[in-house]
Amino acid sequence: MQKKLLNSILILSLGMLIIVNIGCDKKTDCCTIIDTDVQILYRNELGENLINSTTDFEETNIKVYYKNGNEFEYIYKGNLDLPNMHRIDEDENGNLILTIFPSNYYESNQSTTLIELNQNVVDILVCEFELGSNREICKRAWLNGIEMVNRFIEIEK
Repeated sequence: MQKKLLNSILILSLGMLIIVNIGCDKKTDCCTIIDTDVQILYRNELGENLINSTTDFEETNIKVYYKNGNEFEYIYKGNLDLPNMHRIDEDENGNLILTIFPSNYYESNQSTTLIELNQNVVDILVCEFELGSNREICKRAWLNGIEMVNRFIEIEK
């Protein structure tokens, strides 16, 4: 009787150990990290905000194009909160900051994005990414060949 009870406990313990080992997920990369946005403060020659300063520089005129191969494609993704791949934020000093979400068409670990403020004013943004199975991070960025510090640049137009 005692031997049966001991065998039953042993089998039950072994079964629980197998279930625990099968049920535990030992994978530690639980999350996907996407950190790609860049910020641009456009100013005129007087140091004033350029965005929304005149009809030529209204926020509604801004268009973003992603370089895909040798062509630039106008980007509009209606299923997103920001379908035009940009937004305008106001900082604590009242400056209007253009935030751009750069192209995810990669050439090696870089992408190129064209920012059209209006038909006459166009900038080229190049971003260098750290890409992995669970991450997409813009590590460095250049606007018109000028390196951005911490993915931010102030530029006069």
